[in-house]
Amino acid sequence: MKDRPTPEGGTPLALLLRELLAREGPMPFDRFMEIALYHPQHGYYAQAPSRRIGKGGDYYTGPSSGPAFGRLFAQTVAEVWSLLGRPEAMEIWEQGAGSGWLACDLFDWLRHQNPELARRIRYTIVEPQVRSRQEQQERVRRAGFADRFRWLQSWGETERITGIFFSNELVDSFPVRRLVRRGAGWTESYVCLDAEGRFRLVERPLSDGNRPADPLARPMLDLPEGWVFEWSPAVGPWLRRVADLLDRGMVFTFDYGLTPEERFSPERAGGTLRAYRRHRREEALLARPGEQDLTAHVDFGMLAQCGCEVGLRNWALIDQHHFFVGILSALAEQSGGGMPEGLSAGGFQTLAHPEFLGRTHRVLVQSKGIEDASALSCLRFAGIGSAALGSCAPARSAATNRACASTLRNESPAC
Repeated sequence: MKDRPTPEGGTPLALLLRELLAREGPMPFDRFMEIALYHPQHGYYAQAPSRRIGKGGDYYTGPSSGPAFGRLFAQTVAEVWSLLGRPEAMEIWEQGAGSGWLACDLFDWLRHQNPELARRIRYTIVEPQVRSRQEQQERVRRAGFADRFRWLQSWGETERITGIFFSNELVDSFPVRRLVRRGAGWTESYVCLDAEGRFRLVERPLSDGNRPADPLARPMLDLPEGWVFEWSPAVGPWLRRVADLLDRGMVFTFDYGLTPEERFSPERAGGTLRAYRRHRREEALLARPGEQDLTAHVDFGMLAQCGCEVGLRNWALIDQHHFFVGILSALAEQSGGGMPEGLSAGGFQTLAHPEFLGRTHRVLVQSKGIEDASALSCLRFAGIGSAALGSCAPARSAATNRACASTLRNESPAC
């Protein structure tokens, strides 16, 4: 990413940000990213999902490519229900449901293939964005499922569920701090206005009171000059809330991201922050705030370690190809071979083929209160498509564990 001024932009959010910067001075990049994505009126995610996702939007997702995602994941829902002892009430929670296609595809499959389970499900969508909620509610209403769904802007500490919590391409949109290796230390990227009123990235030294612990993890001590490292303070508190929500059940986090080994590979020296608009990567991260997507690869190693700290058990970090092939193989066995009814080869290939979403997207599978989840068909090929996560014992270094702890507390302790 080039630290250059952005082209002049006149979006409503750009004007608001200029006023804010002129009044308060430079802001950390994560604050800029949060405003650009989540401002309630002008943020990128304030748009209706149909404007962001699909052919006429900025990017595709697995559910937007067809019903295969929801229909295959419905099989996993049924297996988890059995694993939990077929409880009378089965909760499914989805956060960041986009246009609602996945939820409808999943429930439609269960209604036809497992009506007993469909009658026991209460489907909760956590969605703070007004236009997204409206689009999801309309799609669910047209599908005839409205009595099985509810929507929450957030959830309280008293909620406890038995079931599944999952998200698809949610964590990559959490705001990140952007750190740069300089000499023996680190600087942090801030957004300011240049003399011509354009957005520009500048670096400021990290003070001890504003220093995350993760850069002290041993692999990072040897990183070369100019190495860019991104870190999301929001991940730990979010995962703690998910773990607190679950009494017994599974957590599935679908996203594109990095294994512990990939995080420090030379290809990542420039960081993973990206901007996308109209299915093209944009070079200028700060241009058109509110009109382009900002995203950073998920650090699955840190997410798994944080899961251990909050009482979750890690089962696998598996690529989407092997995850869905495992489910498909189980369905094929049940149907006597071949492609199961309601699934197309083309839709499955888009979702799971290694040249499409099969290798770039991964699934972190975690549980709470479940002794053995290894029989799930989605984990059938985990030994082939999984990245090593280690156990929930400290696996990398004391500094990494401190990093997770500070992330969970949403703190930046002095080191």
